[in-house]
This record gives sequence, C-alpha cells and structure tokens, in this order.
Amino acid sequence: MKLSLGWLKDYIDPKISTEELIERLTMAGLEVEGVEYIGKDIVLEIEITPNRPDCLYILGLAQEIGAITGQAVNPPKIKSAKTAQLKELIHIESKEDCSRYIGTLIKGVQIKDAPPEMKVRLASLGINAINNAVDITNFVLMETGQPLHAFDHDKIAGGKINVRRAKAGESIVTLDGIERKLDSSILVIADAQKPVAIAGIMGGRDSQITSSTKNILLESAHFDMGLIRRASRTLGLRSDSSYRFERNVSFAGVAIGSDRATELLLQLSGGQLSGRGEILSKAKSVAIKIKVKVSDIESLLGLKITPLKIKTWLSRLGFKVTAKAGVLTVTPPANRVDIGQDVDVIEEIARMIGFDHLPSKLPTIKAANIPVNKRPREIKDQIRRTLTAGGIDEIITHSMINTKALVKSNMADMPALRIFNPLNQDQELMRPVILPSFLQAVVTNFNRGQKDLRIFEIGKTYFKDKEKETLGILLTGRRTHDWRLSKKDSVEVLDLKGNLERIFKNISVSVIYGKTEMQVFDPGCAASIIVDGKQIGVLGKIDRKALNNWDIKNQDIYFAGLHLDEILSKPGKFVRYQAISEFPAIIRDVSLAVKKEVPYKKIEEICLQQGGDILRSVQFIEQYLGDKIQSGHKGLVFSCHYQSNIRTLREDEVNAAHERILQALTRDLGAVRR
Repeated sequence: MKLSLGWLKDYIDPKISTEELIERLTMAGLEVEGVEYIGKDIVLEIEITPNRPDCLYILGLAQEIGAITGQAVNPPKIKSAKTAQLKELIHIESKEDCSRYIGTLIKGVQIKDAPPEMKVRLASLGINAINNAVDITNFVLMETGQPLHAFDHDKIAGGKINVRRAKAGESIVTLDGIERKLDSSILVIADAQKPVAIAGIMGGRDSQITSSTKNILLESAHFDMGLIRRASRTLGLRSDSSYRFERNVSFAGVAIGSDRATELLLQLSGGQLSGRGEILSKAKSVAIKIKVKVSDIESLLGLKITPLKIKTWLSRLGFKVTAKAGVLTVTPPANRVDIGQDVDVIEEIARMIGFDHLPSKLPTIKAANIPVNKRPREIKDQIRRTLTAGGIDEIITHSMINTKALVKSNMADMPALRIFNPLNQDQELMRPVILPSFLQAVVTNFNRGQKDLRIFEIGKTYFKDKEKETLGILLTGRRTHDWRLSKKDSVEVLDLKGNLERIFKNISVSVIYGKTEMQVFDPGCAASIIVDGKQIGVLGKIDRKALNNWDIKNQDIYFAGLHLDEILSKPGKFVRYQAISEFPAIIRDVSLAVKKEVPYKKIEEICLQQGGDILRSVQFIEQYLGDKIQSGHKGLVFSCHYQSNIRTLREDEVNAAHERILQALTRDLGAVRR
C-alpha cells in the first residue's frame, strides 16, 4: 500500500519527522518497506498484512497514525445522499455472493478532466488520470477503501443491473481490451442482455465512461471475498478493487464510499442526482462485544497498564470501551474485521505501546518427564531399511490428486476430501488411497524409458475425520539384470509378497492373507492383508482395464498398499541376532490334507504354538492338488525343525512335541494325515 504524505496531511498532521513516522509505523506492525520522492511529495511503501484491509486506504492509515501520535484526525464530512428510491434499478439474483449493492443514478453529467489537485493525488500513488468520473472512483477507493465502478447508464440494456453468476459460453471484453471467457464460478454485473462487468474485479469496455456519457450509474457493493479471489485467479486478472475485495471490505463502507463519490460527481460533473437503488441480501452483522481482563493484558505484555491508558489507546483506533472491576468491554469499529477475540484486542494495545517498548525475558520452563513412544519411528525406519536392502527405491509423491486419477484407477466410488481452493485441477482432492500416485509415477517413468521399477513410499492418505500412515510398494518389469542369464524373468506377485514377509518378520508382526474384491486388482491375483482379524491392506496384480485407463500397455504391475497405523501402535520386538546353535537339529516332515480355504499361515501358527521352545521353524515344501486328494481339499508337505541352543535334543521329547502338533492340526483344522 502506497501512502502519500501530502495526501495524508489533508486529514492529519503527524507533527513528527518522516524518519520517526517510519519507525513508529513499523513498530506498530505496519512495516515501511520503501520511501519514494515524487516532486515535493513523499510516498511510503507499507507492507499491509492480509488481515488488515482497514489499512488499504488513506483514511484508515490516517487513523492508525493518529492513534500512534495522539494527533486528531479530520476526515472529510460526507453527506448522506437523499434521493428517490429506484427499486427497479437493481436486482440481485445471486444473493449469497452479494450482501449489499447500492446503485446511484446521476443524470446530465459532463465528462471532462478531473481537477489538477485530484490528478496529483492519484499520480502520487501511480494511478493515471482518465476523466473526472473514473478519477473520482479511484480517488474514493484510495481515500475510503471502498471499490466503486461507474457505468454509462445509457449503455445498460433495459436500464437495470442484475448481479448474477455468469452463464456457460458467456464472455466479456474488459477495460483492458481483452476478451475473457466466463463460467458459473464467476460473479458478473449484467444488464438485460449480457455481462457488463466482472463483479469486484473489472468493468466491461462496452459500458465504460466516455466523453459522450451523459448519465452515470455508480456502483458500490459488498461481494463475497472468497468468490472474488477465486475468480481473479481463474481469469488471471487483478485490480486495485479485487485486491481489496479479496481481503474483505467493510460492510458499512459501501454506503460511505457511495455517498463520498456521489458528492464529488455532483460537484465536478455538473450532474443531477436522479435516484438510488439499494438492496441488502444479508442483514448487517451485529457489532461484537469482547471481554478483556486487565490482568490478562498485563500478563501477556509483561508490564503494568492502567485501564484509562488502555481506553485512550483503543478509543483513538475507533473502539468503544467500557471498564468495570478490572474487565474491559470492547466493541471494535465496523472496519476492523480482524478483531474477534480478547487476544486481538491485546495485540492492538501492544501495537500502540510499540513492539520495541515491550519488555523481553525468557519464559520460565519447568522440566517435565514426557514419555516418548519411539516405536512408530523405529518401525518406519526398519521398513525403509528392509525394502532398500531388497533393491527397492523410496519415492515421494504428491498427497493431492485429481478426480480423474481415481476414475482411471477404478476407484471412483471412494469418498475423498475436496479442496475448496485448489492451486490447479490436478490438486483438487486429498488422496484417500496411495495407488493413483504410484500409477502416475509409473507413467512418468515409462515415458522416460524406465520400464523396470521397484519403488515404495511411506506417505499419508486422508479421510473425513483422520489421516492414515500408508505404505505402498510397486514392482514391474524384469526381476534381475544379470547378464549371465539368457532369460530375464519378470517380477510376479510372489516377489511382492516376499518383500512384505521380510517386513513383517523384521518387525515381529504376524499376518494372514484373505480374499479381496477391489476392482483395481485382477480377481485371480489379489489378497487382503489381515492383522489380528482386521484388514490393514491389499496386494495383487493391477487389473488390465485400470492399466489401459492409464495408457500402460504390455506390462504387468504388482502393487501392495497397507495402513501402518495398526502396526505402529502394536507393541512388539524387532528381530535380534541369535547365535547359531552348536547342537544338531532334528527334522520331521509332515504330509496332510486340509480344506482349500485354510491358509498355510494358520497351520504355521498352530505348529509354533504347540512345538514349544524346541521348534525353531516350519518350512513349506510343496502343495498337491490332484485325484488322490478329496474334493475341496489340498495336500501340503512341510517340515518341522527342532533344535536347542544348550544341549542335544532327546528323541522322546521331539516325538512328544511333534505329536502335539499333529493332534492340534487334526483337532483345530480337521486335517487328515497322509
């Protein structure tokens, strides 16, 4: 925001040097970034934070300076325009987007140059003079902070303004001479035939003020700040008006700006006030009252302050203050939309004191013994070590995706969190699943000639009430690049499962695999991953239809995705080194028939439970499906390895343990010995 000190002195004389003014403004939170000398005028470039729209105009800064220096502010006396009410002049179709609109009709104007002093004021802020009508709207914008626009009323078809959303296929040539395509996300000011302005941003060329204009329709309005921001970004168009609307102009300022501009137009154009139309689609907000304890102010700022001093400072800023029993009741002015709670009021007091005058000291910190749960981080580190040791590279992908990515992955029915104001269309959703991010990475690598991929990521997926830590692993292409092998085998689902098994073994987590019916996987090559009876993930071969959607041809892709939260929260032990036993092992083979739906993992668990300390491992040998096995069953052969670290095992104790295992398999799983 540029502040002309020459213009400022029309309303207040700070009675301090420019250097001191710069210092005091900066210490009050209005940092002066630069000083420019334009003729006899001095112009300050002030950095205004987004929460302070009240400082984006000269009168707002004048009040700030008056509060800082204690000097009185003499704003211009603005008379309320009294005229006939023209109800037929304005219509608001999109009421949720425009809370207030004032249209003032001034007839018989003479368009000419603005007075020299007005041109000088505008030039000091880098605004070119055009004509008296346009210059007045710019002058009032910079003086009061209220964006305005002047239409040639004779060029408004039907003579009536309609505030509405743009329709599909509509366009407008704006004042900069560029034709801009519109859509339903953009609010427009329209006549009976077409849009004549983009609301809050820029007017249209067809209805602009020219030297032949005789009748002016002056617009002053309050538009939804978020809508204007999105429209400005969509169109790639910014203006002094949109800059202020994006930061929420004052509701009360709509009438103030309209009255001020009307008065100047009547003075400088020779026109006659013909009527005014005003619509409030939303009731004016009730002024809030904030309770602030003097003790809280002193505690936060670290110094003693009398209620009288506080009341004086806040009154200079336009606040209404009453004090009773050490408690202040504060009502912020209408233009201070950033004040909502007691700490905001305390910040205002700190600004008036000056941040450089507040005492500084280190806070008192009491030592506290806070237990730290290191296991989640240790587990993730162990997963990374395990996978990278297996030749799998870690990647990092975007957490935001688009709707098309879910559709192409056969996951269109998955609920996803939509971002209200995405930077672009590719980042409109927070991903509910990590697979689309991997498939996009695959496409990128394939396009660059990289066909053999072994990648993983530990990242976030997002849901309505929480986010989850997720592991994704993807394999595709050749298993090995060994030049000694004439045949280069491709990876398969068992390579993927093997990597998962190494992870689970290294973090001491027991899992089983079940059925899954996710459409993204090939039905004949997919499984769910289950821990303690709860599904935490899936693995399998990506369905060919989904790959075709991503334009991935002639290559199979295997993917595993699992939520780590269930694992991270589980107590357990990591695999530790154990010395190799010096004593001989006894191996007993087992051949049995079980129902097809019985997973091998269940058999292994029963063996380890019944075998006791002497059973070291259970190793799968083969599976048989044939005529010698009854229908619905499968034949399995596996071996049990018995061994001790401290002695040679006796035959009878091995036989007893082995018999317990066989009986448990028969009893619990209905297994038949073969």
